[in-house]
Amino acid sequence: MRMLKGFGIAMAVVVSVVGLAVGVSAASDSVSVNASFSILSWISLSVVGNGDVSFGDIAGVGSYAGSNDTEMVVLSTTSWSIASTILWAQSTLPSDASQATLASVLALTFDRTSGTWGVHEVNVSYEMTLDESDLATLPEGNYNLVIQYTATTD
Repeated sequence: MRMLKGFGIAMAVVVSVVGLAVGVSAASDSVSVNASFSILSWISLSVVGNGDVSFGDIAGVGSYAGSNDTEMVVLSTTSWSIASTILWAQSTLPSDASQATLASVLALTFDRTSGTWGVHEVNVSYEMTLDESDLATLPEGNYNLVIQYTATTD
C-alpha cells in the first residue's frame, strides 16, 4: 500500500508540473505599433490599343466620322480632369492651311472629362464637319493633326 501511496504522490507531482508547464506555455503577450503614410496626388494617362484616327479622303462639304474612337485609361489618387489640344508644331499641314478652321471643324466628343480617384476609362469620338467656307481655307494636300490629351489632378 505504501508503494501505491508513493506512486500516487509521484503522479500528483508529475501532473502538477505538467499543468504548470502547460500554464506557462499558454501565456502570451502582445504590443502594437502605428504604421503611418501619406498617398500623394498622382495621375497616369494611357491610350489603350491604337488611338490613331483617320477621316479618309475629304471630297467636299459634309460631316466625316473618325475611323475609330480613342480609348484612354486614367488612374488617379484624387479628382481629375482631362483636356485636349492640337500640337500645331508637330502636325503636318499644307502651306497656307488655316489652323483656326481645322480647330473649329474638328469635334472631339468625350464620354467623360473628369472623375474621382480610381481607375476610369475615357472614350473620345471624332467628327469633322466642313462647309464651303471651311474648304476655301484648306488647300489640297495631306493633313496630319497631332492631338495631345492631358489629365490633371484637381
